[in-house]
Amino acid sequence: MTGTAGKTILHLIDTTGPGGAETVFISLLNKLEETEFRNVVVLRGEGWVADQVRSLGITPHTIDSKGSFNLGYIRTLRHILKSEQVDLIHAHLLGSNVYGALLALLCRTPMIATFHGAVDVAAGERFLRAKFSIIGWGASSIVCVSRRLQDELADRSPLPKHKLKLIYNGVNPERFSRGSTTALRAELGLPRDATLVVSVGNIRPAKGYEYLVDAAVKMAEVDTNTHFVVVGHQREVLFDKLKARIAAAPRQPNIHWLGFRKDVADVLKQADIFLLPSVSEGFSISTVEAMMAGVPVIATRSGGPEEIIVDGETGLLIPIKDPDAIVTAILNLKRTVLQKEVTERARKAAYDRFSLATMLQAYFGLYQSLTTR
Repeated sequence: MTGTAGKTILHLIDTTGPGGAETVFISLLNKLEETEFRNVVVLRGEGWVADQVRSLGITPHTIDSKGSFNLGYIRTLRHILKSEQVDLIHAHLLGSNVYGALLALLCRTPMIATFHGAVDVAAGERFLRAKFSIIGWGASSIVCVSRRLQDELADRSPLPKHKLKLIYNGVNPERFSRGSTTALRAELGLPRDATLVVSVGNIRPAKGYEYLVDAAVKMAEVDTNTHFVVVGHQREVLFDKLKARIAAAPRQPNIHWLGFRKDVADVLKQADIFLLPSVSEGFSISTVEAMMAGVPVIATRSGGPEEIIVDGETGLLIPIKDPDAIVTAILNLKRTVLQKEVTERARKAAYDRFSLATMLQAYFGLYQSLTTR
């Protein structure tokens, strides 16, 4: 990267736990550590992200930033930017995008803001228009991880359209080469021929897990050897509602809630079918991971999946909030011929369009253009 030697990037992100945006954040840092860029990381607390950052050999700065506009946080960020001689700011998610943009305006530093999905543009967010305006003024480039998100921001926000850029999130295909283990079935006490329908994603409203539960209840009436497996953090209030829904069902479904797992790649490689039941999705990293793992995908038409999956060719797209459609799609994908055709095309499409290398090339191009002016 000619002209970028010794350049320093300040990285900001809102959250501390695992998720799609956080995975992209760590992937970028991991690859940047192999380049001539120097990385400075500011986090808002301890957790999974901090552990991952340290595993890369980077010691993060931890600063509390409670409140909508925390002036003390800005002052501390400004001190770090000056002392570390930062050349570029890269922020992820709405809150960090706002603070990164303010910092960019104060210090006249180029800045990239990345939006990762609907959570970033929620209509109920306080002072949303003001926050968008600040980002629009301060950011040099505004990255959207899906075409739908880019169109939505262009249509209903004051963000400058000429600054909006599309970069799909990327996945490292090497992590998802197929294995032959049946350890998960043994762990769950299931027969070797049990059909595993795996979903990956933290339990939150946008993920639509109530419809997965209803589908599992219906599936229990027609196929008792199909088991639903859910990987992701279990938010207590929402998880309690899901458990109450199961308890009230006329027939107990085959659902296994695994909670947070570090071995998501291994879990995916043992799946027979991947299910994304979301009611709203910006871009689904787990869907791409399943495609790369050679697992046939069923995904709802919830936004991002329509840009990843071609219905009937690289997976099956179904309506949101439709348990019957989930059951029908699963039964269809249990047909060997369709499953083989879909998975082969899906793996190639995922490698070509959504690889980590493709994402990194796009971001590195932005880094280079903004630090060599």
